[in-house]
Amino acid sequence: MGSTFKMKKNIIFYDGYCVVCSRFIKFLIKIDKDKMYSFANISSQVSTKILGERMKGQDIGKFIILYTDHEIYKKSDAVIKIFTGFGGAFTILNILKIFPKVLRDFIYDSFAKYRYRLFGKYDKCDVPSKEIVDRFIYD
Repeated sequence: MGSTFKMKKNIIFYDGYCVVCSRFIKFLIKIDKDKMYSFANISSQVSTKILGERMKGQDIGKFIILYTDHEIYKKSDAVIKIFTGFGGAFTILNILKIFPKVLRDFIYDSFAKYRYRLFGKYDKCDVPSKEIVDRFIYD
């Protein structure tokens, strides 16, 4: 089974039913050689515990969230922060911040709105393989 909430301070909350989201997480795991990030399904109890007191309930589950150093990053800010956290060539993605957050989040929201129609949805939450299960938080 996955590890407990105390595993890491950098937690990425994602929609485990979303095909795109699940593939994105698998991609992050491949490039995250230092195991900087842990992952939790947005519908998990740990999500409710951490995000429930920091966000509006109706917002939880609508977008990717990075919880790090007691800060919450959402949508485009989360994606930029996740990639730039790897350092190296990924820091070039900071250039995306020249675009207004409103524009970046509009593009993010437009894609997110149609992700199920375009790429599908799992009938049940995607289960990680035993090689990477320790990167996930279940609670």
